[in-house]
Amino acid sequence: MLGLTNESRTSDSAMVSSQDSYEACFGLGHSLRLLDRSGVFRVSPAGLRLGDLLVRHVEVPAGDGWAALDMGTGSGVQALLLRSIGARNIVATDISEPSVKIAGENEILNFGDRAVTFGVGSLFDAPSADRAFDLIVFNPPGWHTPSPDCQEGLERLGLTGLGLEAMFSGDRVLTEFLGRLPDHLTESGRAIVGFNSMVGIQKVLTDVRKQFGANCPLRFRLLERHTFPLFVYTEKWRASMGMLMAEFQLWKERYGSAFSVHADGTLYFSYELVECRISGSARATR
Repeated sequence: MLGLTNESRTSDSAMVSSQDSYEACFGLGHSLRLLDRSGVFRVSPAGLRLGDLLVRHVEVPAGDGWAALDMGTGSGVQALLLRSIGARNIVATDISEPSVKIAGENEILNFGDRAVTFGVGSLFDAPSADRAFDLIVFNPPGWHTPSPDCQEGLERLGLTGLGLEAMFSGDRVLTEFLGRLPDHLTESGRAIVGFNSMVGIQKVLTDVRKQFGANCPLRFRLLERHTFPLFVYTEKWRASMGMLMAEFQLWKERYGSAFSVHADGTLYFSYELVECRISGSARATR
């Protein structure tokens, strides 16, 4: 596997592995044990930072009315962390049915029962996600849509399947997500979204504003920014690195993707945690 946005096999201090599971640790003593299964990405360092931010920034009011959505739940880690924080009304969705199944198993592993509503679907198309929420958490694919030449090169190397969908096309996914977001937030609701600099953040935001026209209903606030190195974990991905570096440079020139390459050849990208809310003027007209 390749990329800290998707899977980590490194010895991160917040992750402790055993033979068939690993522990993800967050602030204030929140900790989750997650099954280590093929086909489901481990929590990345970016996902750990997102979880740390949720511990610091999310206060769950009493009662069952407050609702949260964990979109692209993967192993279920953010949904289960929200439950650990105290949320009661949680929906978690993913396009991968195996991921949703294992996320449910992770809930049983950590809590002994089921309280999260898990569903399969893309963005807000899962039946359980077609409503308004007080909090939406989304860690979308971190890379730009590949060019046709890159796509062909990946296929020649046998790099295909759902794993690529979780890595590429972050620009397209983010643009569609943000375009639909206002219809799925309560008046005081907010989304906390992970933006990877490899997607071309400024172009995505510009495209979203153009989509809405003069009255963009969303306002954005940067909460945190982190820098991570890109690592290669398998021979197939190592064989693709020359092609990918050329692709990354293309993204930088055409779409504003941002990264730096150090003297030792390591690529560093930025991970921005952004809060999205409905603007005051848009709220008044709803």
